[in-house]
Amino acid sequence: MISDLPIEVYGISLVVRLVPDEDAAIQLQCPKGSSILYGEIVSRGDGFDSGGNVFRAMPHIGAIVAFEESSDETRGHSFMVADDEFRLVTLDDILVALPPSWWRRKPRS
Repeated sequence: MISDLPIEVYGISLVVRLVPDEDAAIQLQCPKGSSILYGEIVSRGDGFDSGGNVFRAMPHIGAIVAFEESSDETRGHSFMVADDEFRLVTLDDILVALPPSWWRRKPRS
């Protein structure tokens, strides 16, 4: 399991475990025809964007994210652990992040 690996990332970097399209709660379509990949966040940086000298909000561990990948360029760096494929991507690569399953909106009073 990836949680057993001592992987740390920094800044606005994220490590995502790719998940099959059919396991994602939503299906995005790219108007340019690029592939949309889905992944579960397993590690994240502290959100410090050194280019802007500011902290940015980061998706939670366990969130499902979607990012675009063109046929001629792979998004982020990839690696395999057992049978799982992982990507190291930046926050700027993420199109949408769905909250993890443990997160629930608090009811309005």
